[in-house]
Amino acid sequence: MDKLTAILKNVWFRRSVAVLCWGYTAFLIWVAWLCFGFHFEFENPAPLFVLYLFVNIAAFGLLVFTRKQVITQVNAYVLPIIAFLILIFGFGKWFIIAPPLAVVIALFFINKSNETLKTVLGTMYLLMFVIGTVGFIAMRMFMGNITFTLDESGSFSLSDLDPSLRDPDYENVSESGDYRVVRYITSTGDRKTVSYYVECAKEDVKIPLGVCKRVAGCRHIHTAALTDINYDHVKWSTQKVNGKTTEVLYVEGILRENPYLIKKIDAESSSSSSSSSTSSSSTSSSSSSSSSSSAE
Repeated sequence: MDKLTAILKNVWFRRSVAVLCWGYTAFLIWVAWLCFGFHFEFENPAPLFVLYLFVNIAAFGLLVFTRKQVITQVNAYVLPIIAFLILIFGFGKWFIIAPPLAVVIALFFINKSNETLKTVLGTMYLLMFVIGTVGFIAMRMFMGNITFTLDESGSFSLSDLDPSLRDPDYENVSESGDYRVVRYITSTGDRKTVSYYVECAKEDVKIPLGVCKRVAGCRHIHTAALTDINYDHVKWSTQKVNGKTTEVLYVEGILRENPYLIKKIDAESSSSSSSSSTSSSSTSSSSSSSSSSSAE
């Protein structure tokens, strides 16, 4: 027992644990990224929430254990920024937001750093949370849900995709499984419209008892009036493009290239054309040199 107490009181052991606690910081950054660009689908949310809660409680215990270490004190001032990102990106998903937010607030007051610094940073973080949250709510009131999509030029743009309007019974996955088409059903009075988006399924993230489906970077394909819920406006097919089998889309019977592969195909075609032009120029130069030598 005395040996265990001596180990726990050893300053280097506490410093090692404090460094290990930065793994929790990395974990929260990962959670913020998932909240930012992914749609959560859970097989059984209750056990997953218990596991998530256990991770936060265990991390809090280690952070309290090392609260006198400078490494943990620095960590205590970094974590509020990450918690704020989780709050904004995952707004409404309180089962994800609440545990780390409680850990961050408690750790901020418990850590043994300078009180003046704690007061100054605490005031700044309080303003960040209040103003940021109010501003985000106001933005959502005017713009709706904010999701990053890709426009026709391939650059990121803001879209008002509402995850609650996503059709849970529809998912059209390509033959390779790399891409999927999803649809959102919106109602305006008596009129319903359906909007199709293609997502990069190969960038999904598997989590215990669920999956996070990549939404950020999705591309709009088609919007039409909803007349029959069972009618599918979009179909997958394959075509030979530049000698390579490529998955393409048929929208209302009209061929549309896979928007995720357009740039790649263009790059391949341009590189092949440049290589062919280079080879032709080298051939012409060699033929001219041979003709000049024969003339001599």
